[in-house]
Amino acid sequence: MRRHSWGKYLLLLLLLLAVAGCRKGDDQSIAFQESFDDPRGGWPSGQTPEFTYGYGDKDYSIAVQTPNWFGWATPGRQFADVSIEVDVRPAPDSQDGHFGVLCRHVNVRNFYYFAISDDGYYAIFRRLDGGPLTLLNWGGGMLPSQAIRPGGESNHLLAVCQGDELSFYINGELVAIVNDDALARGDIGLGAGSGPDGLTHALFDDLLVSRP
Repeated sequence: MRRHSWGKYLLLLLLLLAVAGCRKGDDQSIAFQESFDDPRGGWPSGQTPEFTYGYGDKDYSIAVQTPNWFGWATPGRQFADVSIEVDVRPAPDSQDGHFGVLCRHVNVRNFYYFAISDDGYYAIFRRLDGGPLTLLNWGGGMLPSQAIRPGGESNHLLAVCQGDELSFYINGELVAIVNDDALARGDIGLGAGSGPDGLTHALFDDLLVSRP
């Protein structure tokens, strides 16, 4: 009977070690995370004639006042392959527009942008050599998705930039995979774009950046 008990204890110990090892591996894959509770967290704050950006009430705010304008902020990091997760919702004063995350931000002229709108549309964009935001996913515009929670609700976004593959998940559902090798590495970021009516105001929370 004692041998049988020791066998069970040994099996339990091995299982606990295995779980601990998995957790350690997960922790090691995390590049950084930001709750936006502390305005000294390292993200920039500022204002231009077109948009404002900075820490809000335990979130990060990007408000674009100018119609048909895109504004964003980056923390000053460098990644090749990266996964970016964040919760985002429109502020009560927000009108038509889109918001999301950036990867491989080389400079203001070159980056990828994963976006959703509050009325249930999504897209993966690329900006190259200072040109306009260009759709990388199929179709002539942003596409509808039932995965998006509209009407001011918070949505959980996950953008995975790995090799030449760009994957977009919304609330745990894979909505798009595209391939593009124009940009290999760069910073990550948060962004928002306005429509013809002007104000788009996005609030970001619980950012997690990891290595896929």
